[in-house]
Amino acid sequence: MSEHAETPEPLARTPLWTLEELCAKLHTSPRTVHGWRRAGTAPKAYKVGKHLMFDEADIRAWLEARQTTGTTADRAAHDGQTGW
Repeated sequence: MSEHAETPEPLARTPLWTLEELCAKLHTSPRTVHGWRRAGTAPKAYKVGKHLMFDEADIRAWLEARQTTGTTADRAAHDGQTGW
């Protein structure tokens, strides 16, 4: 038996999503995701042949980085204002 702990294969840690799965989960189009990639704001992707694959952990981190605390309308409603 080996003296060191085995580390998981990098791609075995979390599931990989296809571009279509990512778009379905985010309710967006491939064109939008490609635009994010051109702008450098998309989640990290792996190019496998002609396909883009996204690590679920990277997607979750990307979403966490974009989490908001509320909209102006939410804050106005909380303050008793209409927001108009």
